Amino acid sequence: MKTLTQFFLFALFLCLMGSCGTAKLATNSYSPAPIQENQDYLTKSLFNSKDKTISEEGIAQILDSEIKLPDTIRLAILNYASNSINRYYSAYWSNEEFLKLQQSFIEIFKKKLSVNSKVKQIILMPKLMIGTNPNILTLRESAVRLQADLFLVFSVNSDIYYKYKAFKKDEAKAYATAEALLMDVRTGIIPFSDIVTRENQVTKDNMIDLSSQDTQKRAENGAIQLTLEELSTRVNDFLKEDK
Repeated sequence: MKTLTQFFLFALFLCLMGSCGTAKLATNSYSPAPIQENQDYLTKSLFNSKDKTISEEGIAQILDSEIKLPDTIRLAILNYASNSINRYYSAYWSNEEFLKLQQSFIEIFKKKLSVNSKVKQIILMPKLMIGTNPNILTLRESAVRLQADLFLVFSVNSDIYYKYKAFKKDEAKAYATAEALLMDVRTGIIPFSDIVTRENQVTKDNMIDLSSQDTQKRAENGAIQLTLEELSTRVNDFLKEDK
């Protein structure tokens, strides 16, 4: 009888072990879940144009989300000109030299960004679209009217220092600071902004400078060219690196 009891206990022990092993295998066995695409991209604006505020939920969502730029981009560009460059030009709004200078600033960005494989189209935004007192919301609306994916706004400030010398040629030194922001028009988010400052020093050249003012203009324009070349390179690099 004792032997029979021991046999049943041993058989019961085997059954319990078998069921535990089966449960353990069932627990550990799984099939890989399908890979889901990243759903944390922001696809629309969370800015309320009526009161110009963002809700707490909107702030959290913006900070926790990423911006996905299109593979091909329609880029609008606006030169938000500074009055500091107008000092040499009377009636600068109709001065041919001044207008050509402003156009040359835009051409720097066009030349740099037109060779970027992502940039499908470059659209120059007319000043008449932005009015006299534009803000970030009205600028975005203007870019929407142009059907732009991204909106590049840049501005330049500059100043000069002129040295009169008794026995040597006069010198002019200029500093220029260029600022730029790149807005994703669909969301109103600014994924890129930068500020560049450069200096340029020239000596008065009697062959080309009819006056000290010409020397100062040459120094200032050179400093501006340097800042915009660097700034346009940084914008271009950002677009290249974005995935």
